[in-house]
Amino acid sequence: MYTARKTILIFLHLLFVGTAARGQQGFGAPVYWQHFGISPKGEAVIGPALPQGRTSLQRSTTLCPPPGYYSIIKRVPAGSCFNDEWIPLSNDQNSTYDMTHAEGNLMLVNNTVATGSRLLYMDTVQQSLCPGIDYFFSAAIINVDRPVTCPGSHFFPRLAFSLETEAGQILVTDTIRNGISFANPFMGYKFGEFGIWLNMPAITGRLVLRIDLLTTYYDCAEDFAIDDIRLRPKGAAMNIQFPGEPNNTVKAACYQQHPTITFSGTMEPYYNNPALQWQISMDSGATWTDIPGATSPLLTQTYTLPDTFYYRLSGADLSMITNPACRVVSNKLRVEIQGPPAGYTISSNSPVCSGLPLLFKADGAASYEWNGPNGFYDNVPTPSIYYSTLADSGVYYIAVSSWGGCITMDSIRVKIIGTDVRAWPDTAICIGNTVSLHASPGISYAWTGDGVTGSALQHPLIKPAKNGRYTVKVTDTSGCSDTASVQVIIRNNVPVKAIMDFSPYLCRVYDSLLFKERSQGHLKTWHWDFGNGISSTEQKPATQYYNIAGNQFMYMSRLAVADTAGCTDTAYQLIQVEDNCYIAVPTGFTPNNDGRNDYLYPLNAFKVTDLHFRVFDRRGQVVFESRDWSRKWDGRVGGVEQTTGVYVWTLEYTEVNGKKVFLKGTTTLIR
Repeated sequence: MYTARKTILIFLHLLFVGTAARGQQGFGAPVYWQHFGISPKGEAVIGPALPQGRTSLQRSTTLCPPPGYYSIIKRVPAGSCFNDEWIPLSNDQNSTYDMTHAEGNLMLVNNTVATGSRLLYMDTVQQSLCPGIDYFFSAAIINVDRPVTCPGSHFFPRLAFSLETEAGQILVTDTIRNGISFANPFMGYKFGEFGIWLNMPAITGRLVLRIDLLTTYYDCAEDFAIDDIRLRPKGAAMNIQFPGEPNNTVKAACYQQHPTITFSGTMEPYYNNPALQWQISMDSGATWTDIPGATSPLLTQTYTLPDTFYYRLSGADLSMITNPACRVVSNKLRVEIQGPPAGYTISSNSPVCSGLPLLFKADGAASYEWNGPNGFYDNVPTPSIYYSTLADSGVYYIAVSSWGGCITMDSIRVKIIGTDVRAWPDTAICIGNTVSLHASPGISYAWTGDGVTGSALQHPLIKPAKNGRYTVKVTDTSGCSDTASVQVIIRNNVPVKAIMDFSPYLCRVYDSLLFKERSQGHLKTWHWDFGNGISSTEQKPATQYYNIAGNQFMYMSRLAVADTAGCTDTAYQLIQVEDNCYIAVPTGFTPNNDGRNDYLYPLNAFKVTDLHFRVFDRRGQVVFESRDWSRKWDGRVGGVEQTTGVYVWTLEYTEVNGKKVFLKGTTTLIR
C-alpha cells in the first residue's frame, strides 16, 4: 500500500541473482520447501501465522493486510484491496508451483518505507547437506501493485537472500532488486523465481536460510507476494523414458500377464564419478523410496499385483549418492498395473420387435469385443443392429478389457419378436414412368414417399418426380410393427447444387482465399467469379489474392455449374472484410446479460481450422469446451452460474499456412 507518489523515473531491468553462469543442469528434490500450507476450498480463507521467529513482520487476519503486516492467503479477489490498488492474485499464477497443492497458500506482504531492514523469512534446514554440491536457494515473487497506481514510478521491494551457519556465519548473500516480476496484465500477472547459489562448504551444524526485507525509500509499487521458498541441489540434468517411447509418460498393463516393463535413464556429464539410484513412489509422488540394487541406467520391473507406481531416477557423485539431499532427480513416469475389469455394466433394449433397432450398451471398462448370432461382431461400447431380424435372437458374448489389457468374458441374451419386413424392388426409372412397390405380408401397411398412390396397399404404384426412398410400415398379427424401404432413382436427373467451400473472411489490407467446390450432381462445367476482377473455368481454381481498399467492406463471389444433361445452378457467397484478425482471448468478462462483455470466447478466429478452446476452473476441471470459435461461454456450467474468480483457458488452432498454434492464459469472471 502507498500513501504518496514519486515522480522519479527509474529504468528497471530484470536481474537474476546468483554466482557466475552455470549452464543448464538438473535439480534435485527440494531439501527445504515452504509453500505456506493448504487451505480449505473457498475464497476468503486466512492461513495460520508463521511460527515464532520465522519473520519479524506482524501477521494480519485479513485478505488485505495493512502496512507493515503480512497475511497467509490463498488468493486476492479482484477489486478487494484498497480500492482495487492490488492485482487479483492466486497461486495458479506461480509457474514454479507444484500443482498437487490445488488449494495452496502464499504470503502477501504490505511493505512500508523507511522503516529499516526487517526479517521477512528465516528457517533452519534439518537435512544433512553435502559439501562441494551446489544448492539453489530461491523463492517465487511477484509485485502486486497495479501499474496504474504508479504511473512512471515502478519501484520494487529490495530483498536480501542469505545462507548462514547456525553460528551466524554468512556463507553467501546477495540482494534481489529491480527484478521482481512486474504486475503486468499483458503477461498474465506471473510470478518470477529469484535466488542465489551456494557451493556448500563443510560446516558445523545445520544451514540457515534467510530473506531480509531491506529499507526502501519509495512508497509506490513495493507491495508483493512470495511463495515456494526452496533449497534444491543442482547437478547433472537427468531424463527417463520408456525405451522407444520418448513422449509417453504413462504405461498400463494387466497383472494377470505378469508384465515386465523397462525404463531407461540418462544423466548428462557432470560428476567425476557418477552414480545412479532408481526410486519408486506409491503415493503419487508424495514420498520416494530407493529401489535396492537399482543403480544402472536401465530398470526392469515385473508386476504380479494391481497397483499404481511412480518412478524416477536420482543421481549424484558416488561419494554422496547415499544422501538424497545431494542428488538430482529426473522427470516422473507412471505405471498402472490393473486387475480384471470390475464394476462394468452390460445391457440391451431386448425384447424388441423385428425391424426395430436392437441396442447394446456397455460401461465401466476400457474396451469391448462383441460376438453374436447371425455373424454379429463389433468393438465399440454401444453397438447396435439398426434393422433387427428374428435371426438376431440369442446369446451375445463380450470380451471386456481394462486399459492395461486384463480381459474377462461376459454374455447377454436378447430376443427379437414379430416378423421380418422387406420392401422391394430397388430400381432406377426414367422420369414420368410408374413402378409397383412390394412389401411383406401383414394386416396393415403405411407407405411414405413422393408420389405414392394407394399408401395403405401392400403393392402401391408410384410416379416419382425425383430420386427418393420409399418406406413402408407393416404391422403383423402379433402387434409388432417394422419398417423397410426401397430406393428409386431417376436416371440422369441427380439434382445439381452449386456449393462453394471457403472461409468467407478477408483481413485488411492484403489477403488471399483458396476456393473449393463441393457441388452436387453429374457436373461437366464450372464458372467462377471471385469478386476481385478475376474469373475461372477450372474445377479447382488457384489461390485468389485481394488488395483491399480502405472503403471496401464486402466482396461477392459466384460459382455457376452445369451437369451432363445441361442442368445448372449458381451459388453466391458474400466475403466479409475484417479490420482485425488478431486472435485473442479476453482477460475478463461479466456475464450479467447487459449486452456488453457477457461471454468468453476466442476473438477474431475467422480463418483458422482445427480450433479447440477449453476453460478450466481452479481445480483443473473443464467448465467449457468448444471447437467452434463463435460458440461462447456464458459463465454457467450445467445451467448453474459460476462464481467470480480466475479461470485458466487453452486455445489450439491451425493457421491458414498450416502452422499449429497453442496458447494458454487466464481470464477473470466478474459478477
